[in-house]
Amino acid sequence: MSMMGRGSRVAQVGRHLEMLRRYFSFKKFFNLCRAFFCFLVGREKIPTMPAFLKVEVSRKCEMGCPLCWAYAKKEERFYPLDKFKRLIDLFSPWIFEVSLYDIGEPLWCENLNDYIRYAHQKRVGTSISTSLSLVKEDSYWEDLVRSGLDCLIVAIDGISKDVYKKYRRNGDLNLVMANLEKILAARKKYRAKLVIEWQMIDFEWNRHEQDAACRMSRKMGIDIFRLIQNAIPPRFEAQKDREFLRKRNCLLPYIIFIVNVFNEVNPCYKYYNEHMKIGDLEKESFAEIWNGENIAQIRSPRLIRQRKICNKCFEASLF
Repeated sequence: MSMMGRGSRVAQVGRHLEMLRRYFSFKKFFNLCRAFFCFLVGREKIPTMPAFLKVEVSRKCEMGCPLCWAYAKKEERFYPLDKFKRLIDLFSPWIFEVSLYDIGEPLWCENLNDYIRYAHQKRVGTSISTSLSLVKEDSYWEDLVRSGLDCLIVAIDGISKDVYKKYRRNGDLNLVMANLEKILAARKKYRAKLVIEWQMIDFEWNRHEQDAACRMSRKMGIDIFRLIQNAIPPRFEAQKDREFLRKRNCLLPYIIFIVNVFNEVNPCYKYYNEHMKIGDLEKESFAEIWNGENIAQIRSPRLIRQRKICNKCFEASLF
């Protein structure tokens, strides 16, 4: 890994630690420690609650990224605010952070700031990941900064138009940078504690711009520049490897609860596949899903080898 890559990784860890510090309570910390212990001993049913929550507030997206998962079709659908509030009410004593994004663009959710404010009021940290390629009034960006949002991740995979549009096909780089400047100005104006991360996927076609992008981010005042691996090709290769089997259980289903825009529950944010669903909050309660048979299969060091997709997952193998 390059020095730039190591530095961005350290900065990202620092961001997560800051989130833990901001929303720390002994109850939350004790719950997280117990969950990690349950993971280490391979318990399939656990007495703990999630320490993190992920809710897909929007499935709408118009970026046209070529490697986006084919099955996860985009549509103008949003997670209802009342259901979101019920999730926060249930989990707020236990969770440090809620991520308000997954497959869709969260900024298409018109009342997104209401979701952020409600979580903030309940002492739960918030983060979103966005392309920023949307036309909004200047007042919108000020309201977003003042909402209590803790972390804004901006996906910018090139600093020239041609390179940027190679992946973000329907994006507008000039619009993205203009919106980012407005957010930075609002953060300074209101002295907000918002952490901003510039995230760049490492593609063969953008490597000549990566160092310049890192320097640009520092000059602008971005807190974190993070270069991430294009994980999709290796994931496909791992699924084809007949010999490889995961050697242990996964940490994610011990510490995070992931809800998509359809109110379905997935155990993982790395793979999107119809086989990954472990429950439906329209038909089952949280308790039935959290300690049900589907999630137990992933928590088990033995049974995970029999679960399609999970058994070939090489990522987070320490988890």
